[in-house]
Amino acid sequence: MKPIARMLLLLAIFLPGQLLAQPLKVGVNFAIPPYVIEGDNRGIELDLLREAFAGSGYEPSFEFLPLERTFRLFESGKLDAIINVRPGMVDPLFLTRPVITFHNRIFTLRTTHISTLDDLRSKRVTAFQRARIILGGEFATMANQNPHYEEVAKQQGQVHQLMRGRVDAVVLEERVFYYYLDQLIATAQAGERYERNQVRQADLFPPTVYHFAFRSADALKLFNARLEAMKKDGSYQRIFEVYGAKP
Repeated sequence: MKPIARMLLLLAIFLPGQLLAQPLKVGVNFAIPPYVIEGDNRGIELDLLREAFAGSGYEPSFEFLPLERTFRLFESGKLDAIINVRPGMVDPLFLTRPVITFHNRIFTLRTTHISTLDDLRSKRVTAFQRARIILGGEFATMANQNPHYEEVAKQQGQVHQLMRGRVDAVVLEERVFYYYLDQLIATAQAGERYERNQVRQADLFPPTVYHFAFRSADALKLFNARLEAMKKDGSYQRIFEVYGAKP
């Protein structure tokens, strides 16, 4: 046996996981902390995926892509998996068990009380992009009739505007809002003071449950099993806690 062949054989025996690891290309269709922090290649959802496949023989890698392209590449087989999928978006055979639940809320300062969507009609409101579509017809009607309503791409800016009194209400996912608020609190400049208790939230939207999707039946089965085990042994909860969040 040639020396190179012998070396490869020995490596295959002693380091099988490293040589035989199967790449798993995962499409990520948005980068919103704390779920996905693109610059650091981490976040709640990316960490959940890594933990689920740790030592499994699969090696996840992440490709950050526009939403529509992510689904198109997955359907054509150029991606092995995608995150944040709702039933009806892909073939149900590809769907995992529920992975994570998003909670969209309306945030105001304590001096402003919102009890119905109609209360927003005369307020200065900023929301995440595509909120009109995602949050239902009643919200879309309010948004269309409110001349002070806008949708923005940068969620961090929404939190800054609210805390500095430049808008009356912010529509944002709960964990995203508090992630950016905690950042603002930690980096407040001289003369500025921000606290969580300055904020009031209104829970007027139903939760959104997201799944992941895998083309490989083996990877799907493994992920489901590992996800269930992670929830039982506490590692699922601990990943959220790293980012100051709760499951």
